[in-house]
Amino acid sequence: MADPKVSYDRLEESTKSLQTIQRELGDTGGRQKEIKEFLGSGDIAHAMHDFASNWDYHRHKLLDKVKAMGEMAEKTMEAFKDVDKKLEDGLDGAGKKK
Repeated sequence: MADPKVSYDRLEESTKSLQTIQRELGDTGGRQKEIKEFLGSGDIAHAMHDFASNWDYHRHKLLDKVKAMGEMAEKTMEAFKDVDKKLEDGLDGAGKKK
């Protein structure tokens, strides 16, 4: 069986990217309110309200999933670093016993 290879740089980059996506998704809610005054009234305003409500619902679902993925990436990195440290400590201890 091959030894697993983990790129901490890749995991850290993924975590940061997911945090950026999370911020962007979180910020879009405020933008909807900013443009509301420019829509006027009538069919366009109603259609945009429907779209914004639908987007808001799905954005929150997506935001939850992105947050969960970010947490998994962080925990994965921490777990691999912990294993690496334990293996390193074990090798250091084995070398000292000789």
